[in-house]
Amino acid sequence: MAGRIGNTVTINGTISNEVPVKAGERIRLRLINCSLARVMALRFEGHRPLVVAVDGQPCEPHNVDRLLLGPAMRIDLILDMQGEPGRHYRVIDNFYEKLSYWLTELVYDKSPRSSRQPLDPVKSLPRNPLPEPDLASAERHDIKLQGGMMGGGGMMGGGGMMGMGGMAHGAVWTINGQSMTGEGHSDMPPLLTLKLGRTYIFTITNETVWWHPIHLHGYSFRVLGRNGSQVPHRQWADTILMPPKETADIAFVADNPGDWMLHCHVTDHQVSGMMTVLRVA
Repeated sequence: MAGRIGNTVTINGTISNEVPVKAGERIRLRLINCSLARVMALRFEGHRPLVVAVDGQPCEPHNVDRLLLGPAMRIDLILDMQGEPGRHYRVIDNFYEKLSYWLTELVYDKSPRSSRQPLDPVKSLPRNPLPEPDLASAERHDIKLQGGMMGGGGMMGGGGMMGMGGMAHGAVWTINGQSMTGEGHSDMPPLLTLKLGRTYIFTITNETVWWHPIHLHGYSFRVLGRNGSQVPHRQWADTILMPPKETADIAFVADNPGDWMLHCHVTDHQVSGMMTVLRVA
């Protein structure tokens, strides 16, 4: 029910054993999780990545010890190579219990550090021209993620163990009690009709016991808070990773007219129901 996470992870299409680096250099990385369903939790041994953008939207630069990256999510990093010449440092993914592995190794050449001087502080990237939500006048809606074994709403379209067959033949997952299966269909009514130019706040609640990276087409949104606590670093995104039984508040200005998909980016979840349409008019 977590989706087909596979058993081989590649970097740019190949299995990676090592990435050559030099002591003292600064690297910018864009990490893109192209997996069907695998969520990653990356730890860089001996290094502290500096996050500078999420889903292509600049944020306040901040260090992290562990990077959570769900399918469709993108994170831009600055990585200062402060390791020792000649040493190897592993990049470890330990999201799944008992399935920890190392994705690759940062392999330092043996030449001395290129500079003993500290590198300049990293400045914030220029922001993209996104409309700022008017939180005081925002219209609020609840988005509830439901279904799956042991999850809120039960197993739709099957029930009990029969629901496992439903993954291939019918609805297992829902958003606000509705399921859009397969590739969707044009005559499905929108879950919500949003007024063009108005600010909206969505409270997304994951009532299931599974992780869901929720992706909104056509928009980036401001991540306001999680479980009632404010999110730091002024984060914008278009995909938000929802842990089991948790909530998140997001805000955006509905300035892009049309019908836009809102769905889980674990493909198995999407095609078996966790997908819907928002109409902006």
